[in-house]
Amino acid sequence: MRLQRIVVTNDDGIDAPGLAVAEAIAHQLADEVWTFAPALDQSGMAQALSMHQPLRIVPHGARRFSVSGTPADCVMAALADDPDGLRMGGQAPDLVLSGVNWGANLSDSVMYSGTVGAALTAAHFGLPAVALSQLFTQRDHIDFAPAQAHAATTIEHLWTQRETLGCCWNINFPMRAPADIAGLRFVRQVGGSMQRPSLVSRSDGRGMEYHWLSFARNWDAIVDAAADVTAIRDARVAVMPLMRERCDETRLSGAGVCSEFDWPGAGD
Repeated sequence: MRLQRIVVTNDDGIDAPGLAVAEAIAHQLADEVWTFAPALDQSGMAQALSMHQPLRIVPHGARRFSVSGTPADCVMAALADDPDGLRMGGQAPDLVLSGVNWGANLSDSVMYSGTVGAALTAAHFGLPAVALSQLFTQRDHIDFAPAQAHAATTIEHLWTQRETLGCCWNINFPMRAPADIAGLRFVRQVGGSMQRPSLVSRSDGRGMEYHWLSFARNWDAIVDAAADVTAIRDARVAVMPLMRERCDETRLSGAGVCSEFDWPGAGD
């Protein structure tokens, strides 16, 4: 597998160590790598777009740019027409690679992840996209070795089967020695890890109260054998196919669902 062009983005920001890992992975797969990453940490932004403030796109060396917006903004900026001819000039990449995220994007996290949101934004334009996330056991020391060792091989495997497996994937790497990871497993999203939200209260220098949003998480609550969390427990790379559409087609086509319903008295 050798692609012409890959766009790399993330939600942790232009200076995040995982972005450098993603760029190295992209260089294994493509002749040309372009990076459009948020200027600051944009975790938890899902597919949010900056609709009420302008974007500043700042170069950081050859084919590297920071964007003063969300991960979805970064993908939009990469794909947009460039009248000055300084960036990609509206030439679509073969693949959009988002990550490598600092921490897991499993279970409930998938819905609000900026890493996943960037991949889904690319999928809206019909582009193959991959979200990469690396689990960790110590926040102050994240080892990206599993992603470094297995990401390119995983993407190459998915690329050869994209006609049947789809073209947008959420990939999580367990925190194990690379040699202890036996392979990948295709998984589904199973909710239940996020138990409840909470507000942590603080006071500023003027005595005014403010709050940090937080939530309790319990991975042990998920026991489904096909869940992404279970694959991670089993030392497997968890690969989840993603859809850009949010419509629940299964329920819509299920028994007892009417295609139309008239209000009582309508047409009298």
